Amino acid sequence: MSQNPKEKRQYDAENRKQYKTLWNTSLMGATCADPLCCCGSLLCPPCASYAVRKRVLYDDMSRYVCCGGHCPCSGKMGEQSSPELCLACEVCCCFSQSVASSRFLIQDEFHIENTACDNCLVGFMICISQVACVFRLLACLTGNDELERLADILSCIADLTYCSVCACMQTQHKVELDVRDGTREKLKEGTYNYTAGGHRPQNIPMQPMTTAPGAQQMGYGQAPPTYAQPGYGQPPPYAQPAGYGQPPPYAQPAQGYGQPYPPPQGGYAPQPGYAPQGGYPQQGYPPPRY
Repeated sequence: MSQNPKEKRQYDAENRKQYKTLWNTSLMGATCADPLCCCGSLLCPPCASYAVRKRVLYDDMSRYVCCGGHCPCSGKMGEQSSPELCLACEVCCCFSQSVASSRFLIQDEFHIENTACDNCLVGFMICISQVACVFRLLACLTGNDELERLADILSCIADLTYCSVCACMQTQHKVELDVRDGTREKLKEGTYNYTAGGHRPQNIPMQPMTTAPGAQQMGYGQAPPTYAQPGYGQPPPYAQPAGYGQPPPYAQPAQGYGQPYPPPQGGYAPQPGYAPQGGYPQQGYPPPRY
């Protein structure tokens, strides 16, 4: 049964609460785990988001869907015709959603949960942004200079928090992908065991963990299975009773079926109105003297 985007987000959010695998590095330790990537994410966040999403898809852009399928516009932006251009527009126009979508794709594939510290940092980033927006609206409505200065301070704090958390988040994603692709060793226990069949080759399509499989699945490029059918196009052989199509035998009379009965002894009595056999004798015949 198909789901609309809102139901899908709720379903995925409930599913992610059951994930037990850990990230190879937390948001707090991402800067130390890969300082160069963290600096690059600070200087050019859209470029980092583009590179991370492409690696999440195993460099197979034919599988790209706008915002990872989590928005109403997903699948309706012409992704199949020009996925690279659509991804570039996504990371530039919807940067925060592009980072969140890449995070969800990684979590759904390997069942990775957020730590309490990760949730606190992300929650603080969202709350401070909302508070700054509220004070900015109040300052515009009232014209109060004090509220205007307070809104500027909150906006600056929100921007700094947003940039730093997004940079750490993208570094965290990059470290996880490095471990997945075998270019980095595992950093701690409790993470996904990629060496035990976890690493998925690039030529094998990836199915999200939250997507129920279809009734039948076949390998890519393989013909559908054929099933042996006896005498396809011919009616199936049914067991026929013995002598099918022949009339059943009936009991015959003792003297033979179809034979006339013998006449009674002495012949049949003449019927009135009918001449006897041989005709009637003529009158005066035979002569008296004969």
